[in-house]
Amino acid sequence: MGLIFTIDHALEIGSWLDYGMFIQNVMLAAREIGLHTCPQAAFTGHHRIIREHVGFPESQALVCGMSLAMLTPAPSKTLW
Repeated sequence: MGLIFTIDHALEIGSWLDYGMFIQNVMLAAREIGLHTCPQAAFTGHHRIIREHVGFPESQALVCGMSLAMLTPAPSKTLW
């Protein structure tokens, strides 16, 4: 599963700091219920494509994406 985080262009730098703390808490809450996360700022380089598919408004800036998944345990024995 993936999450996309956006923020209104009109908000000041302090709001970006608040949003970073919010994203951190999303990650902590996910971990609490057994999920793993991977925040991905690299998504911002593809904001036009993501905007087209997700449909967030031009007034929003893409902050990051985040992968969210259950961890698949490594096998206890390998074939080699």
